[in-house]
Amino acid sequence: HLGRGLMIEAYRDCLGHELRMREIIFQRNHPLPVIYKGNRVDGGFRIDFLVEDCVLVSAGITDLDDGAKEHMRHLLQLTGFQTGILVNFHVEHLRDGVKRIIVAETPPPMRYVSSFPADTTKEIRSK
Repeated sequence: HLGRGLMIEAYRDCLGHELRMREIIFQRNHPLPVIYKGNRVDGGFRIDFLVEDCVLVSAGITDLDDGAKEHMRHLLQLTGFQTGILVNFHVEHLRDGVKRIIVAETPPPMRYVSSFPADTTKEIRSK
């Protein structure tokens, strides 16, 4: 809605507003603890958003290049989370600036599948 050219913090504020409007639980500027040899170490890492206690969101990436993707994979491996999302607001269409990174053997389960009647769940998953 705002277009390109604003400061990253304005877009992050708007993303937080959108998540609140959708009643999605999140923490902003969340510290990421690192586990080193069984001990929690405060490595000074912070992620822009931790969504539903399972998805790391880095909002404000300037390029969705291999370096940004590899950095997210590394953060996911260090923290034990399986899913991360990179967001670049400096694109003409936001859908072109979003990349999901998964470091799991199988994709995470769909969150809202249980809201469908039991007989349609199999049909939805098979599509």
